Amino acid sequence: MSDYLKFDPTNPPPLLMTGEPGSFAHRAMTTRKPAVIENILKDHEDRYPVGFKLALQALNDELVEDKLIQPLKTTAPDGPDWAVAWRPHQNDTWLDCPWYFAESFFYRRILEAVDYFGQGQWAGVDPYLPRKKAELKSDAPWHILAAALAGNPTNSTDSLQRLLHHCLWGNRVDLSYTKITEQVGRAIDLTGEADNLLVDDTGAVLAHLHNIRTAGNPEPRIDFICDNAGTELLMDLALADFLLRFGWVTHIVFHVKAYPTYVSDTTAPDVDMAIAAMNTQQATVLPTLANRLAAHRKENRLHIQPDIFWNSSRFFWEMPPTLQRKLARSQLLIFKGDANYRRLLGDSRWPPTVPIADAVPYLPTPFVALRTMKSDPVVGLQPGQAETLERADPEWRINGKRGMIQANLDPI
Repeated sequence: MSDYLKFDPTNPPPLLMTGEPGSFAHRAMTTRKPAVIENILKDHEDRYPVGFKLALQALNDELVEDKLIQPLKTTAPDGPDWAVAWRPHQNDTWLDCPWYFAESFFYRRILEAVDYFGQGQWAGVDPYLPRKKAELKSDAPWHILAAALAGNPTNSTDSLQRLLHHCLWGNRVDLSYTKITEQVGRAIDLTGEADNLLVDDTGAVLAHLHNIRTAGNPEPRIDFICDNAGTELLMDLALADFLLRFGWVTHIVFHVKAYPTYVSDTTAPDVDMAIAAMNTQQATVLPTLANRLAAHRKENRLHIQPDIFWNSSRFFWEMPPTLQRKLARSQLLIFKGDANYRRLLGDSRWPPTVPIADAVPYLPTPFVALRTMKSDPVVGLQPGQAETLERADPEWRINGKRGMIQANLDPI
């Protein structure tokens, strides 16, 4: 592994594999993924037709019995790209293939099982919608959002830093990681999280945002590559509103999934649902925020842009040129969450002390990753830091306790 000290698309570090004995990838595929299917069947027990239930059960059996990964049978717009992605793995089983491909293809197969891209009554119906709605109906997201907005944030660096940190720790709430989500309290206690920040480039990010604001660009823009809907999305929206409200930028783009995946990943309808739910809350600060967000969208300052690339199994250096050109017009990319971090690093185990600039030199504009750790890949740590963490907590890479605000802000 010591040979992999700088990104090389022709020779990246070895991929994390589902067949590695005792690995988190293996555990995730053998425990969490069957639970996803079980939850869908439970949530739609009285609604789904028999054919959907049989198709979901067949996918479950294919996975748990470690059978060959079957291809999609689809005429959907993403079908050709998935056929290309599947072809190298047509002789692989679910528990003997690259982990990121296995996960992303698994979620695409779920949509095929429930006729998401069909012509009938279930076309476009999100199989995870009951759980997304249940989260927004619970108290916890609104207590967390109210805490983030406490004191009516003013146009100050302190307020911006507070919202940035809430934006990070909101990533803990993930409907595909129920154990982590269950541990999240009614609010995020930022004063208790400092020791859990393994990399903290907050100061550099704030300075970069200040430079964006004062550089004289007539239409400065920031792009979020979104992760989870629900609680995390509420934190993203609060930060976006602050930046627009106080003139730090004139445009913000939320890049979201083109269709449901990873249980709670954000789609365009999830943004609408979050803002609508915000409008129903009793604390006046929340409907007020919803009204400002609606105004930002009406004025074409807050843009929601789905793209099927975000649903794909491809890593970020494989981004289509059209999407690269879009991102190149941004002054800062904010990558949210663990799965996006995995895609930045090619879902590989890099040496943990490799600088982020060496591992991810290929993006067209400065970026920051806001991520709570739920998987193995990590770079940018100090010498000895990983070893210390390993002794203190063998699950430090995957239990969602630690976070990173990790930036590469040198213009490319």
